[in-house]
Amino acid sequence: MFPFPTFPPYPDWSSHFCAPFSGDVIQNIEPRVFSPDIAGDAEMEERIHMNVASYGKQLGKILEALEVLSEATGTPLPAITDLIARVEAEKAECRGTIRAQAEAALARLKQVDPGAWQQVRDG
Repeated sequence: MFPFPTFPPYPDWSSHFCAPFSGDVIQNIEPRVFSPDIAGDAEMEERIHMNVASYGKQLGKILEALEVLSEATGTPLPAITDLIARVEAEKAECRGTIRAQAEAALARLKQVDPGAWQQVRDG
């Protein structure tokens, strides 16, 4: 038994102790985190990133435009073509991982709660 009195709201507060950095972590990814010396207005960059499009979406549009221009002009851009292929391969691998995790979760749900599994399956 602990020699200390218990404190509300945790009658057994010792079981609720969390060491530093052991709990939930929420982190906003902001442009100024990557570059404190942003050229331009940091607030504007943050708003665009949060409300319009992430850097990935913005770069994806640029890559698409370069690909279209490359095909239209017959000018090969092997570095861009390679980059696009590598990005798509990474996305496919990520989708595969997510699908495998979902299938494992559904199999576990079916095992422990067949009724809930049926509800998920039937939509």
